[in-house]
Amino acid sequence: MSVILKNTSDSTIYTFPGGVDLVEEPFTKRLNTEPRAYAHGGILVSDRKVETRFIFLHGIFGKASQALMETELNSMKKACYTEDLRLYSTQNEDDFYKVEVLSFESTFLGKIGVVEINVEFQCADPFRYAKNPVTTDSNTVDESPEAFTVSNGGDIETFPVITWTAGAAANFSKVRIANAEDGAKYFEYEPAANITVGQVIEIDCQEGTVELDGSDDISHFSGSFIKLASGTNNITVTLTGTSGTNVAAFVFRKKYL
Repeated sequence: MSVILKNTSDSTIYTFPGGVDLVEEPFTKRLNTEPRAYAHGGILVSDRKVETRFIFLHGIFGKASQALMETELNSMKKACYTEDLRLYSTQNEDDFYKVEVLSFESTFLGKIGVVEINVEFQCADPFRYAKNPVTTDSNTVDESPEAFTVSNGGDIETFPVITWTAGAAANFSKVRIANAEDGAKYFEYEPAANITVGQVIEIDCQEGTVELDGSDDISHFSGSFIKLASGTNNITVTLTGTSGTNVAAFVFRKKYL
């Protein structure tokens, strides 16, 4: 098993040498019945909160010389103290944790080129994330109201990016999107001029941004950015004006406890 550190672009910045492994697998669900508060809002799971995770690495490895070992340790420390780290294990290589280092200890074991290391990472954001965003099957919207489902295969709610592409004969002044599984929350987007064929609306419910053809248009948004619950989400779209034929795509990253 290998342990790999990557950046937010999913580019590998360091692969730990053989002999360095996870002390305890962090892939089980971690729940706590005590009330807790987190910067991301203290996600509620039934009547329990999700705990902070701690991931421990331990290993003993060697190099042919002290110089090579010092170079390796320097690279390892620089990688561990990089901001916005993602930790992957080849045992679960399709998922990652967002981590930050709490402690890094290294001890030479008598021989010049042999070192023991202990590294402790904290996951203040305790969820496990799917490596790749998931795009649902594109949903055709050619009537109003239009109902369809979006399936979230993760076991915790997540915020989607909704990309709306106006198609043939579209000429509408407002779009309303609601999710029955998010407490029937909805948002409305009513731009300054009607939406017609070829125009693209992008609503990022995670970052709270709205763009029309690549330009900020948050001033014409009202309501709530919606979440996708775990499982099947019943989405309803209502248009004001001529529907035409449109495509609504939901892009999101699955999350796990």
